[in-house]
Parts: sequence; structure tokens; C-alpha cells
Amino acid sequence: MAADLKEAIRLMIEEKNYTHDMVLETIREFVKAAYKRKYGTDQNVEISFSDDDELTVCARKIVVDEDNYYNEVTEIPLDEAQELTEDVEIGDEILIPLNLSTFDRGSVQSAKQRAQQSFKEVQNNRTYKEFKAKEGEIILCYVNSELPNGDYRLNVGGGVEGILPRKNQSPRETYELGSEVKCYLEKVENADTAKEASAFNQKGRKQKKDVRIILSRTSPKLVEKLLFIQVPEIYDREVEIVKIVRQAGLRTKVAVRANSRDIDPVGATVGLKGNRIQAVITELDGEKIDIIPYDENPINYIASALTPAHVEKVYLIDMTTKRAIAIVSQKDVGLAIGPKGSNVNLANSLCDWIIEVMTQEQFDELDLTQETRERAEAIFADGGAGVDVSADAAPLTAQELGIDENETLLSDLNISPELVEKLNFRDIYTAEEYFSLTPEELDEIGLSEEEKASINDCIDVEEETEEEFICPNCGATVKMGTTVCPNCGAEFEFEE
Repeated sequence: MAADLKEAIRLMIEEKNYTHDMVLETIREFVKAAYKRKYGTDQNVEISFSDDDELTVCARKIVVDEDNYYNEVTEIPLDEAQELTEDVEIGDEILIPLNLSTFDRGSVQSAKQRAQQSFKEVQNNRTYKEFKAKEGEIILCYVNSELPNGDYRLNVGGGVEGILPRKNQSPRETYELGSEVKCYLEKVENADTAKEASAFNQKGRKQKKDVRIILSRTSPKLVEKLLFIQVPEIYDREVEIVKIVRQAGLRTKVAVRANSRDIDPVGATVGLKGNRIQAVITELDGEKIDIIPYDENPINYIASALTPAHVEKVYLIDMTTKRAIAIVSQKDVGLAIGPKGSNVNLANSLCDWIIEVMTQEQFDELDLTQETRERAEAIFADGGAGVDVSADAAPLTAQELGIDENETLLSDLNISPELVEKLNFRDIYTAEEYFSLTPEELDEIGLSEEEKASINDCIDVEEETEEEFICPNCGATVKMGTTVCPNCGAEFEFEE
């Protein structure tokens, strides 16, 4: 019996990856359950292990007088106690060794089931805690088996299996049994909260399920984590990933920007001769990856997002609904749109604009309203190429923009043309519109403190000019509304 128990403990530790303490604690629960099944209580059972895992089970009983002996489970008569221990008195507690072989088969079977359930619960709790801490990371897995529904079971370590659902598999990849796969750990569900935990078996009993570890090869987060590994500048936060959009198996687009003017975000991400991005492409089995420089100017951003097509012009048709038209040559239409619209759809998601791809001839045939066409054409000078705003394009007037004549155009303030352009792209044309923005809206625009200060300084100067005047008698500066000069005593009258 002792040798069999030791061997069982060794196998559970080695094969099931249980800890030694976990195994001993579960055996204690096993014995307590069997004892309770036989005697109706487990309050007086003592279970212990020696250093070499020898199991000892004893019943703790109170020594009583023979005339007061009523409970054979928790009490023992004095004469019987003295046969076991000489120096014993009424009221003492003694431990009486038990032989597990005397337990009936039903008690042992019931205890075994409880022990197995306890093992499963402890193992599930440990698995949940271990892998919940790894949620959102890349883990190395090995393909164990394919299920009839197309899902795969993958070994995620320690004898634990995760699920790679069919919807999370890249269409360009195949998974052979035993092969090594890097997966993004998308979600870990506790056995009590997983959907399958509510399933019932044929007898109507609720089935207990294991912890569910959901893996993915299609998540954009997989690309992000791979870039963190391959690009030190991204890992060190010198280059920021603004957004990633992906159609797994076809193409991924990554918008990046640098947190320092000394770093080229695209060059740093791609690496020397493309070595860094090529390592990520290889990991994704050849999926194409476009690295896009993030730009607050939607014209430049949209043009870059349609890579690998060369965009000649971008017309911002409607700032409210964010509708734009990208002009490409006839030979680049297919590239810009991509297979089944994949390239333009990804560009839409990346820029958060509705982008239509057209040739210049198609655009010229559009039945746009005169106002819309003038607004679009104003962005580019006639014959202009590329995506830069033409310096020759005539700015829209206040009347064309629907601005009240009492409002102050930003272009009339003493601020840089680049700052005016930056705000105009956000559909902000007047000082009144600017100062009505909330701090959160200003943060979304991405203005620097210097840019904000330059606008505030302009308004401050204008307000000071309106509120003060020069005394015609002594030349002192006097606040508007003052009737007597504080410097020379001259009196003033103001016409209504």
C-alpha cells in the first residue's frame, strides 16, 4: 500500500505537472471524504505524511467512563483505551491508527471522485492565474491535434492546451501536427465563466470544463507584439505605433510616428535593407506589411495609406462625413483598390476616412455641387501634382466659408501659415471657433504649447489695443472709459 501510494504521488508530480504540496493536500481530501462517508463526520480524523510520504490516518477519540460511552466514532471506553495506552485517564484524547483497507468500496469510490474534482479545480485555478498573466502576449505553442470543426488544440506549456479557433487562423497558413507556432494569447476564460461551462451532458447534469485559452494568428496585436520584438525604437517608445489595421493573410498597414525629430519612424521600423520588417513578414508566412508615416494632415495621410499605389492628388470632399477622393493613374487603380478592395478598405480603416479611388478623368465627370468642387479644387492649384497643398491655391473667403463678418479669421491673425493650415484641416477657420473648443478637443488636434501660446498672444494683443488709448495732452496710456487722465488731469468725453 505504502509503495503504491508513493508511486502514485511520483507519477502525478511528473506526468500531471502537479506540485508536491498539491498532491498531498488532495490525498488528504480523498481520505477525509472516505472517512466521512463511512463514519458520518470528518471532524476527528487526523491525516499526516512523513518526510518520505508515508501516510498515517488516525481517529481522534475522547476517553470516557464505560457507563457514559455512547458514540463509538468519537469516544472510547477507558478499559479499551488503557489497552492501547497505559497512562490514560477519563477526558484525555488519544489517536487510534486506522487501516484504509477496512473502508468499504463505496466510501473509497466516492472519495476518489471528490479527489479528482479537487485536483481539477486546483489545476484550473493554477492554470487560469498563470495564463491570465500572459494575456495579450505572444507565446510559443506546439500543434497537438485538429478538431472536426477546424479548430486546433495547441500545447501552450506544462501539459496545458489552448484553442486556435478556425476564425483566428490565417488563410495563408497551414498547421502541421507537432509544428511550432507563435500565437497571440487573445483571451483566458475561467472554467466557471466560459460559455461551454453551461453545457449539459446527456443526463442533464452540468459538465465541468477546463480553463479556455483562446489563441490567435489573425489579430493586429500579433503584428504589434512582433514589431516590439524586432524594432528597438518601438520597444523604447522612441517610435510610436499609432494604429494597425489588418486583413490577415493579405496585407497589414501600420501607421507610425517618431517622438523625436532625429528619428525616421518608417526607416527605423523597416530597418537596414528591410531586415526588421522582413523578419515580421517571415513570421506571418509572407503577408505584406505597409509601414505608413502618420500625418495629421489627412491629405498626406490618405496618400501614404494607399501604398503601394502612387497617389497624384487627394480631394477632401466633405470634412463632416470624412469623405475623400484619391486620384491615381489608370495603371495604379488596381494597386490602390487591391484584391477584393482590400487595400482601399484597409486605408479607410487606418485613416478613418471614406476614400474613393478614381482617375482624374473619372473625377472630372463627377456631378459635384459647385461649392463642393470649388472647395476640393482650392486644395490644389491647377495642374499640381503630389499631395502637397499648392501655395498658389486661393484661400477661401469668409463668405465662401459661411463665416459671420464679425468673426476673426485665423488667417488674419499674426500666426504661421502652417498653423492656420493645420487648424483649417480640422474645419476650424476663426478665432471664435478655436476658443470654443474644449481642452480635450484641443488635445485631439495635437497643438503644441508653443502653437497654443502664439494664438493666445495674438488675441491678448488685440484685446489690449481695444481697451486702452493715448492721452492727447501728455501721451500717457489710459484705460478705455476713463474720464480724467491720472497723469495730467485732462478730462475726456466719449461719444456714444
